[in-house]
Amino acid sequence: MSVRHLVSIVIVLLLSLFVVPRASAHGRTPRLEINAERMNPGGVLDIRGVEFDYEELVTLSIERQGIIVSLGEVNADLEGIFIHTIVLPSDLPAGEYKIRGVTEHHDVLSPVFSVQGQVVASEGGGQGERDEDDGLLAPMPTYAPGVVPGAVAQPTSAAQPIPEQTLPSRRSSTLLLGLSILLVLGAFLVARRRAAAIR
Repeated sequence: MSVRHLVSIVIVLLLSLFVVPRASAHGRTPRLEINAERMNPGGVLDIRGVEFDYEELVTLSIERQGIIVSLGEVNADLEGIFIHTIVLPSDLPAGEYKIRGVTEHHDVLSPVFSVQGQVVASEGGGQGERDEDDGLLAPMPTYAPGVVPGAVAQPTSAAQPIPEQTLPSRRSSTLLLGLSILLVLGAFLVARRRAAAIR
């Protein structure tokens, strides 16, 4: 194999490291689940994200054509899961909405839910206060680690502060690997030319 072929193969491999998108946690597609199919303005909605990358930052919003309401950001846990509880804006017009979750590599939409009816004035949200034996309107198949099923949800209108990540990102690790390979290849080519010059 000639040096040109070897250099071409290394360049193709390096380019593939930067072009191929990062796979999600467990190799599956991320999704958003919600706990209701119909809500009143001012109601409480639970949003659950699954199959995201570990500790991935997800930007959430409520959307329908012509309306976008920011819900802040939340971090997935080490299993790629998060649960975020929101209070729908009391002035949200009636209609069908979706929750959108955007990350560096994904753009995910929840199932459609409708907003209609009178504004909820109580603290408990669209379905009143939850009792311990109340189930979810739209079932969520599993729970995140440390979440107690049936516990009273505490509504929040903004995301909690997120600690800064201390682990290096995968993109910077890939960049370092690529630069290391180029450095080794360069040293190999210099050594080969010196050996050819000595002969």
